[in-house]
Amino acid sequence: MGSRTEELNSVRALRLRLEPSPHFAFMRDFLSSSDFYEPPICRRVGITGLDKFLAADRMRGILSGESDRLAVLISLFLLGESLEAKVLESAIPAGAVEAMKELGLLIQDPTGFAPPLAPPPNRGGETPAGEPTKICASVALCPVGELFIASDRWTVAQGNDGELWEDFVIPAITPNSSQFIATLPKEPCESLLDLCSGTGVAALDASRCGCHASWAVDITERSTQMAEFNRLLNGLDNVRTMQGDLYDCVGDLTFDRIVAHPPYMPVLSRAQAFYDGGADGEQVTRRIVMGLPRHLRPGGRFYCLTQGSDREGAPFEKRVRDWLGEAEAEFDALFIVRQDQAPRDAALQYAVKSKGGGVEVQQMRESLKELGVQNMTYGWLIIQRRNEARPVFTARRSVGRNSTRKEIAWLLKWETAAVKPEFIDRLADAHPVARPSFELHTVHRLKGEDLLPEEFKLKTEYPFSLECQVQPWVGFLLPQCDGKSSVRELLEFCKRNNFVHVETPLPEFIKLLAIFISGGFLEVEEFRLPEGAAGR
Repeated sequence: MGSRTEELNSVRALRLRLEPSPHFAFMRDFLSSSDFYEPPICRRVGITGLDKFLAADRMRGILSGESDRLAVLISLFLLGESLEAKVLESAIPAGAVEAMKELGLLIQDPTGFAPPLAPPPNRGGETPAGEPTKICASVALCPVGELFIASDRWTVAQGNDGELWEDFVIPAITPNSSQFIATLPKEPCESLLDLCSGTGVAALDASRCGCHASWAVDITERSTQMAEFNRLLNGLDNVRTMQGDLYDCVGDLTFDRIVAHPPYMPVLSRAQAFYDGGADGEQVTRRIVMGLPRHLRPGGRFYCLTQGSDREGAPFEKRVRDWLGEAEAEFDALFIVRQDQAPRDAALQYAVKSKGGGVEVQQMRESLKELGVQNMTYGWLIIQRRNEARPVFTARRSVGRNSTRKEIAWLLKWETAAVKPEFIDRLADAHPVARPSFELHTVHRLKGEDLLPEEFKLKTEYPFSLECQVQPWVGFLLPQCDGKSSVRELLEFCKRNNFVHVETPLPEFIKLLAIFISGGFLEVEEFRLPEGAAGR
């Protein structure tokens, strides 16, 4: 038992170089010149995204017999395969092999692990007689945009139970991680804080996009070391990697952008650092939000991909306001739902992931019920601190077929403007245009011998998925929104046709149209939806 524990501890040990070296620049240039990026890799193996490599059993052997440079890099760093030294040396220049070894990316693998979860130790450093020398990667190495990001390996060794250790560093190519990076804004900012940073990919990507200074903070030493290696590998000097519990290690520093992809799964007992969100899954997210009044600058924004819960009389985004404490009146709160989940399904998911059974399912159901959880909701929590005296807003949307960071930026811009009292006057002379992508659904019900229309709903999937119950006359109003008539003129049209009372005040009518604009049913010139969007 002792030898097995020692072996696994050695397997988990990081061998990466964490001091500056010219080998980092050499390795970066080599990977780039080898076309080690997502599109050519996906074309090579016939997949749609790098996350498909996470299904190791289905991918194993896909490049069997291929030994060119790109094939060898894929086999080592994405498939987790061990290669004979002669195969490696025939495809990879000697200088590159030396750089990989010096950086701790390659080690000798004379064991029976095929492929290892992480490289096992070289027992004595000698290859058994008659067996060819084999080489394996010490970590996974994945291209993420223009970056190269190291993480722990996900491939499972022979004789290993497949358990991920407590401080396992999740690869940046999981669907959730990829979605997190893809949706973060790419505009440069002065200073960015990446909490629960894992590989540090968010801070590194922000630096690459022009952020003046970035901090990557994680509670585990392993993640911090992995992030530091990634910083060195990508040659980004304006990123600082730090180990600490959320804000503890940044003191009184403030930031104009804070991002986080925290652990958010509800648990009954302690679990892996990347997974454990406490009893309700909100423990880490709540503590991050509570720190925003101290660390987020006026005009700054917080972006968090997480899971929360709607409770009786208290949807998630409104509960978030309570976490902000006395300063909540300084913050806007927006939640973009990606997926809803019933508590019973969340309990079942927990039991599966924790390898539990019916007892664990029931315990989790009871735990969530005691907390008053009615719905688990996963998505983007975005909090914005106002930089001027104005009312604040709280909003929720659900993702549609093409909801990207551009659509989120549009919604933030619109809601920030629309909440100001003087905005009504600005909108009065606007010339709204109806979006061709919306639909008007009518529900007919049988009344006696007649089938009569009773319910009218506007529906759209862009920029977000939304439906809005309306009066039947809205179906006559929207076709009039062709960009030729102002809001004032549209109100007169409605009055002439008795759609609204003749004394309906302009501000009341504007508020109705503002709802349609916010939902994406109408557009106005100052707030056009992103170019190239679906439905144009």
